[in-house]
Amino acid sequence: MTFQGSRGALLALVLGAACAAPGVGGAGPEPERAAARPPLRLYIPNQNDASVTVMDAATGRVLTTVDLRASGFTADAKPHAVIAEPDGSAWYVTLIGDNWVAKFDRENRLLGRVRMETPGMLALDVARDRVYASRSMTAVSPPGSIGVIRRSDMQLLEELDVLVPRPHAIASDPHTGRVYVSGLGDNRIVTVDTTSRVELSEVPGPLHAYVTFALSPDGARLAASTQLTSRLLGFDVSTGVPKQVGEAQVLPFGYQVAWTPDGGAVWLGNQRSGAVTQVDARTWTVAGVLRHAAFAEPHGVAVSPDGGTVFISSHGVQTGPSTPTPADTMHGGMHAGAGAPRGAGTLVRLDARTRAVRDVIVVGRYATALGLGGT
Repeated sequence: MTFQGSRGALLALVLGAACAAPGVGGAGPEPERAAARPPLRLYIPNQNDASVTVMDAATGRVLTTVDLRASGFTADAKPHAVIAEPDGSAWYVTLIGDNWVAKFDRENRLLGRVRMETPGMLALDVARDRVYASRSMTAVSPPGSIGVIRRSDMQLLEELDVLVPRPHAIASDPHTGRVYVSGLGDNRIVTVDTTSRVELSEVPGPLHAYVTFALSPDGARLAASTQLTSRLLGFDVSTGVPKQVGEAQVLPFGYQVAWTPDGGAVWLGNQRSGAVTQVDARTWTVAGVLRHAAFAEPHGVAVSPDGGTVFISSHGVQTGPSTPTPADTMHGGMHAGAGAPRGAGTLVRLDARTRAVRDVIVVGRYATALGLGGT
């Protein structure tokens, strides 16, 4: 693996561990002082396997793999994105293939589900008892609305028209209750307030096709990955109206983005570049680019609550051609080969400070957007 700094320096990094098989921990036993509380859990959707891998985030040990077919979903459920309750009591997953948003408890028992056409990404508002769902990028012609779900009993309250085509990127601010959404077809960013009032903000420049949003820990800044322009954009949203304050040119096909707890950096995977990028969120410049053999179409990114670990999921190596689908050409081919034969996906744990790989854990095929839950 190499690390390329923003000044072009090339640093050699020592790998922390070799690839481990499913269920094998990568960093030893958890300290005894943490044994009395549930571990911080990382949820890894395996889109081509209709399963979700549940991992102890502190040790890298796989706790279980949830087979969604055992809960009544199909082999083509296509779990795509997970978001978890901060206390770890429950987690939610979008099922693109089966058209559901499902909720599971800490013991991975199905608590409820909401029917929704091609759900994509998720955003959670604990204070207002809401979970929001956008639409999948692979949908040919999805509704221009987001799902507003009451999370306590999994009731769909409404499908709110957000006035932009193909809504995908979504983030919820727990401080104000505002929800930010964008579509793939134009540059506008939607702000939804707590009364469901929709306000659109124009962003100048070429068509970006925003992929994912993430809010800084204080809710004042919004980071957006883009597919067509290969940039990470930064916005000031302290007033509720997005104002662009910076941008970093990154490698092609950025996907999930995650902030460090101190708000100083943003991490994202570069799906078609076999790399992961760290961006300095104070200057909106690239701090470094990491490459590793395990980054086979990196997709999901998460950062631990203490800021010490970065988690990266990857689809896995494609092993054969796929039957052409609309996804192979839509949005510049971001999802090309999604249904192709491929090897197992991976979950890489990086030391956020030294940027060394701690371990590589084998998970299911086509591992996608990550969720963290628990403290």
